[in-house]
Amino acid sequence: MKRIVVSLVLLAGCATTTRQAEPPATQTAAPASIYVFKGVEVFGSRKVPREKLLELITLPAPDTRLDTKNEQQQKEFIANLMESKKRLSETYSFAFIRMSVGQNQDHTMGVTVDLVDTGDEWRMPFNSEPKEDVADPEGLLAAWSDYLKTFWKLRSQGAVPEWGMGTCRAPMGCYGGFDHPELAPMEQRFIDGVPRHADALVRVLREDKDSGKRMNALMLMTYLSSPEQLVKAILPSVRDPYEGVRNEVLRRLGSAQEVSKKPGIVPIEPVLEALWYPLATDRNKAGWTLVHLMEVEGTVHRQRILDKSGEVLLEMAGMRSALDREPSRKVLVMLAGQDFGDDMAAWRRWFEQTRSTRP
Repeated sequence: MKRIVVSLVLLAGCATTTRQAEPPATQTAAPASIYVFKGVEVFGSRKVPREKLLELITLPAPDTRLDTKNEQQQKEFIANLMESKKRLSETYSFAFIRMSVGQNQDHTMGVTVDLVDTGDEWRMPFNSEPKEDVADPEGLLAAWSDYLKTFWKLRSQGAVPEWGMGTCRAPMGCYGGFDHPELAPMEQRFIDGVPRHADALVRVLREDKDSGKRMNALMLMTYLSSPEQLVKAILPSVRDPYEGVRNEVLRRLGSAQEVSKKPGIVPIEPVLEALWYPLATDRNKAGWTLVHLMEVEGTVHRQRILDKSGEVLLEMAGMRSALDREPSRKVLVMLAGQDFGDDMAAWRRWFEQTRSTRP
């Protein structure tokens, strides 16, 4: 999914695994710029009913076709988002409001409104902004920036796929990949340099004031030698003040656990905490990390998961967006030992009964 905040509506964002829908053979495929709007979802308020929140949001009706190349439609869409956000902030008390637009590979799109109620600021326990300007070890950060520029140039030309990930030789996976002839010669520098400058890259990640440098350092750390080394290096940054860093830290924690297959590689408490963070990019990566933890450790932490994060997992499981729904459903099925599918009332009854019968 491409997910963008209100000020960047209809521009590019991050990838997802959503499959592209095939148009019926008897119909002409819609232009690439046409998306079908699927509606609005709200997440995170524990004080205001969802129906009350949706009443304040004025956006196109579900199944409306929107043309991302139509400037007038874009302006109207953004104006409605901004007006809706203003009404929400004026009507209720929120510590955080973020409205983001998600575009799917099947040319559907939707809006997610992420909220934190006033009084629930504990959901944002982020580190303060770093203040240092840390040196670039051996030019690795600059080299990674050059790689990204080349990758995005090739993507804009259609020379590398718009969706999905390529291949690389990093033990814990990579971003983008090095399949194209222009990219392939760049990787050896990272393979050689990252292990040699691991401590310096950790310092950049934890102390540099530039979130872009922190992101580059984090992405390079997939070239560290072991899952244990990666987790130790990046775990404190799960509370980074920049959402992009948090997103990738949680993604890499899940990758490290998936690669390792050993219990105890990733501690569960930071993952359960991150499920409550304010943004979809926080909670869905935390959700998948929890899936990978449970695939290795089973339900040994069952009661802890239910006590600390059961409520947020239930809310995620009821979302239309697969980014929220899929990892939370997988966790709940493992915890329950059965699958209630889309019957959210049944999931709620199971949760309440499990909680009430706790020893």
